[in-house]
Amino acid sequence: MTTSRLHLLLAAGLGVCLAQVICPLESIAAVKVDPLPYERLGILRLPTVREPSGICYHSIRKTLFVVDDSGLVCEFRPDGGIVRQKQIRSADFEGITHDPGTGLLYIAVEGDETILEVDPDVLQVKREFAVPRTFQGKTVMKKGGQGLEAIAFVPDREHPHGGTFFVANQSFDLQAADDISAVFEVEVPLKAKDTGPGTVKILRCIQAPVVDISGLHWNAQRSILYAISDATDRLMACTRIGEAIQFWTLPGDNQEGITVAPDGVMYIAQDSGGVLKLKVDWTRMQK
Repeated sequence: MTTSRLHLLLAAGLGVCLAQVICPLESIAAVKVDPLPYERLGILRLPTVREPSGICYHSIRKTLFVVDDSGLVCEFRPDGGIVRQKQIRSADFEGITHDPGTGLLYIAVEGDETILEVDPDVLQVKREFAVPRTFQGKTVMKKGGQGLEAIAFVPDREHPHGGTFFVANQSFDLQAADDISAVFEVEVPLKAKDTGPGTVKILRCIQAPVVDISGLHWNAQRSILYAISDATDRLMACTRIGEAIQFWTLPGDNQEGITVAPDGVMYIAQDSGGVLKLKVDWTRMQK
């Protein structure tokens, strides 16, 4: 098996979380990394968003939403013009995504390890869901750790709740068995009456070969998950079951969120400030 087709999950379709990957990597340097083919279009400065930590393109509103570490949500246009913003609560917002079927926003809250459902029209929380810290009887996201750092919705018309979510646990220790660097596919009871404790389920655990997974984006057309590793300045692509496809160097600084608009423009939320805007050559990316 070549490293470019590294399996991050041995029992991919069985939902088994591994203690280690098939080909354990001490660093991403062990894998071939390609340069990201892009043209830099500039940095969008959002004056009130001091530490952008998550971003998504809203397919219905044709705008972007960004969150920051203080609990602020800001909607803005692709040219950087602010549409609306609101301080929803005093909390560490680290990721944002949306359900294209309903238009609702979903925010990952670090520390609480919860997902907030937010109405984009008024930026008001409708419901809150707690993500479990255990999987198959073992702690995989310990309390007091770095916690939830990214989120991406995976639409599925056949799924009873309209789809599932990928969330990332930010870990800086690949050997930490109780606080693993991983992406979890979770089922959230979006269309159920009972949304209390224990109703969110981890369906799959994809253990990453690198630390600091800080941003996620789901490409529904290609069924590919893109993930950022902030600490290593890398962008990774893998299949839904956790098979790594390709790795690229990522420009920017403190990259904590990623989204791609329909025109192919990639937006990177930088915790150090601003949103990096890139015109990516997807033809070269998909080779």
